[in-house]
Amino acid sequence: MIKPHKYLNLDLSILNISAFILQDLKKNSILSYNDVINSSINKFGENVKDTIPFALSFLFMLDKIEYLGNELDAFQLKGYLIETQ
Repeated sequence: MIKPHKYLNLDLSILNISAFILQDLKKNSILSYNDVINSSINKFGENVKDTIPFALSFLFMLDKIEYLGNELDAFQLKGYLIETQ
């Protein structure tokens, strides 16, 4: 899905969705999984639902984001510290 082909909608590509998630995380230091889905759907439409897990995996593999555990079910940019109780 990263390699483009002639039928690929570039707005729904993994790279574009990943860039959007990074921008969203810079605005809000922590985003829950539902927040990521809802903000992406508001921006790109319902078809983005299939691409979000791939984009999150891509960012995780690049070591750009970290997962904050099962209790929060949220993501933050790598290197940003939060205080949890």
